[in-house]
Amino acid sequence: MKKQLFYSAGLAFTLAILAGPANAAVLFTYNGFSSTAGLTTTGTTTTTVTGDGTVLRLTAASSNQAGAAYTTVPVALGSNDTFSTQFQFRFTNPGGVDPADGITFVLAANPNGLGGTGVGLGYAGVPNSLAIEFDTYNNGNPNSLGFFSAEPNSSNHVAVDTNGTLTDTASANVYGNASCGFTNGTPAQNSNTAAGCMSNGDLWTATISYDGTALTVNLLDPAKGSTFTAINALPMNIASILGTTSAFAGFTGSTGAGWEAQDIVNWSLSNTAAVQTTTPEPFSSGLLASGLLGLAAWRRVRNGRKHV
Repeated sequence: MKKQLFYSAGLAFTLAILAGPANAAVLFTYNGFSSTAGLTTTGTTTTTVTGDGTVLRLTAASSNQAGAAYTTVPVALGSNDTFSTQFQFRFTNPGGVDPADGITFVLAANPNGLGGTGVGLGYAGVPNSLAIEFDTYNNGNPNSLGFFSAEPNSSNHVAVDTNGTLTDTASANVYGNASCGFTNGTPAQNSNTAAGCMSNGDLWTATISYDGTALTVNLLDPAKGSTFTAINALPMNIASILGTTSAFAGFTGSTGAGWEAQDIVNWSLSNTAAVQTTTPEPFSSGLLASGLLGLAAWRRVRNGRKHV
C-alpha cells in the first residue's frame, strides 16, 4: 500500500507540472538563481553573484549583447488563459552612448526564441509570442535610423510587442519621464540616475496580470515610493496571439552601442490574474525528473499487477 501511495504521488506531481491544474495558483517561484533548474538559457544569459545574491544576468555591461531565458517546459495558463507574474530587476553600470537597451518579459509558443542585439531587445523575430518591453534607450529620436521610427521618442518606456515585432503598443513613459539618457552624452552628468528612471540602478518591482481579456502592468521604483501603472486593462486575446493555451515564459534582453548589466533578481508566476504571495516548491527540472521517475515506476507496478 505504501508503494502504491508513493507512485501515485509521483504521478500526481508529474501531471501537476505538465498540465498545470486550475487549482494550482502559484506555478513556480525563484527566490534568486543559485539554481537555474527549470530554465533554458541562450545567448549571453548567465548567472552572477551580486549584492542581491545570485541573479539571472541577461546581458553584461558591454556592447552588442543579446540573451534570453525560458522555462524548460511550457506552463499552462489558467481558466480563460489568466496569469500573473511578479519579478524584480536591476540595471547597473551603464555605458557607451546611453544606458541600453532594455529587457522584455515574454510568453512564447517555443522556448528557443532569441532576437537581435540593440533595438531588437533580444526579442525581435520571436514568432507566436507576447512581450512586455522595459526599454531604456531612445530609438525613436530624430537622430536614429529611419526604420526605427516606429519606436517612441523615449528612453524610459514600457510597451507591448507581439509575434516578434516591436509594435510598441500602448507605450507609456515610466513615471511620466521620457528622458533617462546621459546628459550631453557623457556619464559625468547623467540623468539616468533620477528617481523613476529604469536605468537608475534601483531594485525595481514589475507586476503583470492578465484576467482573460485585459493586460495590466505596474512598476515600483523604491525611490518613488508609489506604484506606477504603465498599462491599465489593455484589451487583448493572448491565446490567439500564441496559438496555444500554454506557453514558455521568460525574459530577453539586449545591448548595442550603449549598454547596462540587466539582472533579474527574483521571479514568480501564477495561473491566476491576481499575483499570489505564497511560495510553493521551486520549479525545477530535478523535481520534474523525480515526478517522471515516479510515473514510470507507477506504470511498472500497475502493469506488473495485471500479469499476477
